[in-house]
Amino acid sequence: MASSSSDIAAALLRELEQEFAIKDLGDLHYFLGIQVKKSHGALVLTQERYATSLLEKVGMQMCKPISSPLSPTEKLSVCEGELLGPEDSTQYRSVVGALQYLTLTRPDLSFAVNKVC
Repeated sequence: MASSSSDIAAALLRELEQEFAIKDLGDLHYFLGIQVKKSHGALVLTQERYATSLLEKVGMQMCKPISSPLSPTEKLSVCEGELLGPEDSTQYRSVVGALQYLTLTRPDLSFAVNKVC
């Protein structure tokens, strides 16, 4: 729970405790692949750990970064090239889905990820 007022947050927690068994886990640090860090009174959301894990999963942790992940003029076609086998197509969909989730904090990847979708 997040609130700009600690009094309101405390009141809401008291109300919730009357209806539900709740436990205060302290400040949020990591949730659903998103890291939460406090910096100068602001919250910074990152998916660095998630991205690193994804790169390791697909064996690309040693690849060099580039500033533009896909040329805007790149033409992708369903009709050209070799079809993926069942195992490869499953892995492709898994990786693309994981990349879609990564665009929550990395909108710079949105164009390339949506293009391969």
